[in-house]
Amino acid sequence: MRNKIHYEDDLFFLNLQMKGVAEGLKLAIDADYFQDKILADLRFLDATLNKIYSTLKDNVNLIHRAEYLYQLVKSEGIFVEVMGNVLAAVGEVAQALESYKAEFTERRASHEADIQEIRVFLKLASQDEEREDVITLEELALLTRPDEDEEKS
Repeated sequence: MRNKIHYEDDLFFLNLQMKGVAEGLKLAIDADYFQDKILADLRFLDATLNKIYSTLKDNVNLIHRAEYLYQLVKSEGIFVEVMGNVLAAVGEVAQALESYKAEFTERRASHEADIQEIRVFLKLASQDEEREDVITLEELALLTRPDEDEEKS
């Protein structure tokens, strides 16, 4: 895998793709032409969001990790919404995809669970940031005690 992942741009692009799929589902397009494409897009979006989440979850020392997780939770929310639209089977293409309802229900539930887990990570990260700014009594005593060299003079 590459050393640098462009989380912001990757998530921005995925958001655009999800919005495109959502808008496509609203149109009266022919399922014969677009069913396979939308199915492939949904599977791609699912897999890519999972990869991004996996790398962010595993890389706890990433500098802007909390910011990326926040952006990811928004992207996950968009995906859950798109899956909800597919499951509602509104439109010709969504109706043609009804045979995949169990798969889509499972994927949607998985991403809803991811959203909850990311929110926990973000809450813990904010608590850690607050703790890092606080100096304990032991640290204060260590920082304010006189140097041994000064006492000898």
